[in-house]
Amino acid sequence: MKKIYVLISLILGVCLISCGSKPQVEDIKPEAPVVEETQSLEVEDTEDVTEVEEDVELINEDVSIQEEDEEEYLRSTQALSADEFVTKDEFTEDKAEILRIIKELQKVMEKEDVEAWLKYVDKDSKNFYSNPVNIRKVNKKLPNKAIVLNGIGDYFKYVFIPSRHNREITEIRYISKTNTKAVQVHEDGSITRYYQFIKVNGKWYVQLDRV
Repeated sequence: MKKIYVLISLILGVCLISCGSKPQVEDIKPEAPVVEETQSLEVEDTEDVTEVEEDVELINEDVSIQEEDEEEYLRSTQALSADEFVTKDEFTEDKAEILRIIKELQKVMEKEDVEAWLKYVDKDSKNFYSNPVNIRKVNKKLPNKAIVLNGIGDYFKYVFIPSRHNREITEIRYISKTNTKAVQVHEDGSITRYYQFIKVNGKWYVQLDRV
């Protein structure tokens, strides 16, 4: 009987011990945060942007220049008759040649070199101003009555140079395919003629005013 009691006591003790012990809890480590790789937005290089803007500006400038050239061409050729036609290439070539001659004439006028000047004057003009009768007619037309013209050299020094020296000639105006005016264009669109040219055998010469 005593043995049975001891055995029962042992069984109860084991049960109490097993019930009192805490179950082992597995140590769960928190997951490491997942860092998502965000795609970086490609930023356009500022230098590339600047180059594009410069290219656009250059294109706009080219268009503007072309429009201005077209307008000048139309102004320069508007007086031509329907039977005459000057191409843009012919206009560009004529204008460049006439402005080149005027630039050379400026140097001639600074030196008052009559002989050099006569090389630029057409034959009919030289013949006209070599005639004493015509010289007297021109002399009477001069506003300054103190000037006396005795020949074409005096006309060059006292009439031609003062009215044309250091003038800004910017455009030409066709009278015909072989006759043009070289003019200064003012801000209001008006023009002043300083030279007249005539083309003889494919070469431009200064044509002097007649009385």
